[in-house]
This record gives sequence, C-alpha cells and structure tokens, in this order.
Amino acid sequence: MLAGCSGGHRGGDAAQTKNRFVNSADQICAQHLEATLAFLGRQQVTDSFRSQAQRNEGIYQILATSIQRLEALGTAPDPAGDSFRSYVRTLKARASLYRIEGVADLHHDPVTAAQMERRVGEIDTLGDGYAQRYGLRICGIGAKQATQGLGA
Repeated sequence: MLAGCSGGHRGGDAAQTKNRFVNSADQICAQHLEATLAFLGRQQVTDSFRSQAQRNEGIYQILATSIQRLEALGTAPDPAGDSFRSYVRTLKARASLYRIEGVADLHHDPVTAAQMERRVGEIDTLGDGYAQRYGLRICGIGAKQATQGLGA
C-alpha cells in the first residue's frame, strides 16, 4: 500500500517540477515581450535602411538575452521536454534571421531583408507550436499577435 502512495507522490512531484519550470519559462517570455514592446515603442517608424537595421539589432539583442535566460533554466522536465528544446532552437533561428535581416538592411538589400522577415514568420509559427505542446502559455502566444501593428 505504501508503494502505491509513494508512486503517486513521485508523479505529483514530477508534475510540480514541470509546472515550476513552465511558470519560470513563461515569466521569462513575459519579460521578453515587455522588453520588446518597450523597445519598439521607443523606435521612430521610418523606412530608412539604417533605422530598420537598428530595430533588427535591438530585437536580436533582446532575443539573445531571453534565450540565455531560458537555457539557464536547465533541462526541461518531461513529458514533452523535447518540445521545449525545439522551441528554444526556433528562438535561436529567429535571432539569427533578425541579425541577417539587419545586415541586409545595412547593405540596402531589401530583397534579402524581405526574405528573412518572411522566414521569421514561418519560424514563429513552428516555435509557437512547440511552446504550446510543452504547455507554455505566454511563450506560445505568437510574436505576430503580441506585437501586431508595432513592426516586429
């Protein structure tokens, strides 16, 4: 009888561990969203290549910080820990695309910049799915929806 109680307790501990992990990750994502919105709110809306490059570099820096903080949480507990790891990989890809888009803007290459922007949207959709599968709530709301009308 004690073995059955103990087994249930371990399951509860695992659920609590994952819940704490999810809450911590969502808190990081909420802070990321706040930082992004504040940054974009300070930006002047212009079509200049330099302005676009600065915007993309700022977003890249915010993403890089958030990625480091998410990775610092350690290994994502199961079930579906692989979905969290895949989510973080999509964030890294997204950050790289913002950096490439910024370089394209600096070199007055609107074709490459537009291609990178489209690719960011595709990666966002993929990453949001991973975040939702893991059970994240804030991380998976979708950057497009969260920043609609702000140019991110």
